[in-house]
Amino acid sequence: MCSESECGVYIHTNTTNELICINGNHNHSTNHDQLETKLLRNKMKERILSETTSITKIYDEEIAKANLSKGAAAILPTVIEYRSNMSKARRKNTPVIPSDVVFDIPEFYEQTLLCQRFLFMDLFMKRGQDRILVFS
Repeated sequence: MCSESECGVYIHTNTTNELICINGNHNHSTNHDQLETKLLRNKMKERILSETTSITKIYDEEIAKANLSKGAAAILPTVIEYRSNMSKARRKNTPVIPSDVVFDIPEFYEQTLLCQRFLFMDLFMKRGQDRILVFS
């Protein structure tokens, strides 16, 4: 992964990540601090999009586990900067809050992570006005 904006080198791979060809000559040194930061940010983003844990808590946990170099820690965005960007990404991934009682509940929300029944009852009381959801 090259982080130089001026670098015009492209690597083409197939679906199994086998090298097909390299376009150009990659002749500048790597920036280990940027690479370390990029890998950590990707790891945090993956957790943020797959968990409901607060972004600040994920940020703090991953920073504590990462054991970053001083250079990488210096270029890492603050939790406030990172939380702003990741909140937008998480919102895109989260279903919209319905404005009506008539909506489908995705199967993902009907079961627990262990594939056990979570939505116990879904009952309409008055047509399009009242709805009872019971979770167990």
